[in-house]
Amino acid sequence: MFYAPDVSLYSERGSYIPSKAPVFYNPKMSLNRDVTVCVLQAYSEEAGRKLRVCVPMAGCGVRALRFMLETDSVESIVVNDINPAAFSLIKKNFELHGLKDRAFICCEDANTLLSSFASKGDRFDLVDLDPFGSPAPFLESAVRALKPKSAMLCITATDLPLLCGSQPRACLRRYGSMPFKGEYCHEVALRILIAHAVSVAAKHDYALQPALSYYFGHHVRVYFKGRLGAKMADEKLEKIGYLVHCDHCLSRRLIRGLPAPDITRRCPECGKETRIAGPVWCGPLQNEDFLRRVVKVAERKIEKEETLELLAQLLEEANAPPLYYEIHRMCSAARVPCPPIEKVIEALRGMGFSAFRTHFSAISVKTDAPPMKLLALLREFV
Repeated sequence: MFYAPDVSLYSERGSYIPSKAPVFYNPKMSLNRDVTVCVLQAYSEEAGRKLRVCVPMAGCGVRALRFMLETDSVESIVVNDINPAAFSLIKKNFELHGLKDRAFICCEDANTLLSSFASKGDRFDLVDLDPFGSPAPFLESAVRALKPKSAMLCITATDLPLLCGSQPRACLRRYGSMPFKGEYCHEVALRILIAHAVSVAAKHDYALQPALSYYFGHHVRVYFKGRLGAKMADEKLEKIGYLVHCDHCLSRRLIRGLPAPDITRRCPECGKETRIAGPVWCGPLQNEDFLRRVVKVAERKIEKEETLELLAQLLEEANAPPLYYEIHRMCSAARVPCPPIEKVIEALRGMGFSAFRTHFSAISVKTDAPPMKLLALLREFV
């Protein structure tokens, strides 16, 4: 139980508009909060200690409240929102549960708050950036507020139209990357966000590595493990590169390298001109061992099937090849009807290729099969 805006008062045509409420609260982000509760508990268990936590954009405070009520992982917590109405509601929610004396609740600009905790001895084990829109303006101060030996940074981006290619110049300004507009744009959006965060952290000799990441609904979310170290930061930068996509034969590949490697504009498969997007993260999206730990925590703590299904799917595809093929798009190119996804996966594995379903799209497959092989396989189903 907690106090939050009445969603019925801030709706248009039957849809709740969180930005119109006097205090930000989005019930559609409950899955995001579910996963974060499990990540916090898993990270605490892995570290063998309780954690110092910061939620710099807390809205009504439900996320921070769940950390306190649903885990035994919090040593201390800073809960902040720049909105005075939100500040009052956070205090009310913590008073409701008898937790006001266990939290430092404040009303500051998020960057100002995080910068005030950048001194040695004041930093956090976990910072959770969950803004309305982009986390980009807050990354510098968030990284500086992380403990040097080991910490976790959690970031959400809800500006998916921008990250998915509808506003390329805005994406270039905000994330320093050219986006990709196409059938697997949501994975590219996630990889752009990761690459940007890794690059920002590297400026401070801080190495970030994604431990768990996903796309769901209207947002992408990344949980980074990090620690201070220039050499390690350099190693993470080596996993950033570019996407090369051919609209003619539908081939796609990630090429590592910063600054930009010498990329031919001609497709090596068909000779047609390609599109290039990036910089993007070319490394893995999950840490399988940590993800298994999170899944085990979720099985104890979470009842919502949607959350459990997402985590199970992330684990299944943890070692899948990067980028996915939308089968409807491939069947359209092959001019054949769509077979069942499971039959496609079974056939690909029978040919010796890896093949997985993906949480990014229910009608898509991740595989290391070349696109020409996949097209030929789809034609054989007719």
